[in-house]
Amino acid sequence: MEKKKIYSTDEFGNKIEYDVILTFKNEDNNKDYIIYTDNTYDENNKLVIFSAVYNPDTLEFLGNPETEEEWIKIHELLDKVIQEG
Repeated sequence: MEKKKIYSTDEFGNKIEYDVILTFKNEDNNKDYIIYTDNTYDENNKLVIFSAVYNPDTLEFLGNPETEEEWIKIHELLDKVIQEG
């Protein structure tokens, strides 16, 4: 299965490619989320992962998750994805 990709442009005009890990709608707050990576690793050799609230129709980013409840849901779903392989 081919990975979904999203792209952005940095401050120098360079195109940056990201792999989408998952998207989901949180029915509790009616927000859509996208979780993605640029496939880089941090100083602890862990994959760098990003998350954002977004509009699934336009792929426009609307902001970052802000509440502890949002982050808990994101972590739960990421754990599930990792466990399922």
